[in-house]
Amino acid sequence: MYKEVFDFYDRTSLKSYNLDQTMRYQLNMLDRLDVFTRKHCENVGDLTCRLCQHLHCNKGFTEYCTICGYLHDIGKQFIPPAILQKPGKLTDEEYEIMKTHTTIGYNMCMNDLKLRPYAAGPYYHHEALNGTRISTRFN
Repeated sequence: MYKEVFDFYDRTSLKSYNLDQTMRYQLNMLDRLDVFTRKHCENVGDLTCRLCQHLHCNKGFTEYCTICGYLHDIGKQFIPPAILQKPGKLTDEEYEIMKTHTTIGYNMCMNDLKLRPYAAGPYYHHEALNGTRISTRFN
């Protein structure tokens, strides 16, 4: 049976501390507001990297997708903490506010030259299988 060797130091095996300073800053801002969301972003980035490796994607694409995974919820830093950290179910109004994090994250990325290439992370992560947008419209 073929056994793949995983090289932890391979550049495609990104960790949050390997990210560009701008990206680390955004994740650290998110961490100050909500540790759970920061950890979730790291887990999505790590899982995305593993999936790309399993699918034998090239290293450039794997790195791109991994960074998109890390940044996919970056807009949540502008969601009020009372909503972001609410332990119970969100009201309809709170849910509408929560859904704006994709638009906010996309706009954040588009307004920063270093983050712009990764705007697909926030943009697409709440798209339904039929191609419709789950979140609000983009400006």
